Amino acid sequence: MSPAPDSHERREFFRLKFETPVKFKSYSATKEQAKQALLSASGISQNISQTGILFQTNTTPPQLSSILWMHLDLRTLKICQEIEKRAIIFNEGLLGKVVRVEEDPKNHSLYDIGVCFITQDQKDSREVQAALSALK
Repeated sequence: MSPAPDSHERREFFRLKFETPVKFKSYSATKEQAKQALLSASGISQNISQTGILFQTNTTPPQLSSILWMHLDLRTLKICQEIEKRAIIFNEGLLGKVVRVEEDPKNHSLYDIGVCFITQDQKDSREVQAALSALK
């Protein structure tokens, strides 16, 4: 069975099924507010690639474009070295940016959260530095 003519895979890297607990802290600083919020929550990862992760949570989902600090066990993954080479690792966790937030169509109390890992070459941005300061 071939894919529909107008559909195509947008992902650059293969995703590996990976189910493990994820603890995360969401950092969001709006331009309207000088106040910075750091919210903690947890979820279960669904899949992972060298550049990102998809996980589910039953808590209030993080905002789109917010920065997350995620603690998860990557030691069992073969792609762990690739992730560690590219991503920012801070306090035994990975930093990422929320690129997708959707309600699970099968269970309306769950949210699918897509996160793109923040890379080493992005660490000097003002947004990433503010998040790192808040996480200290």
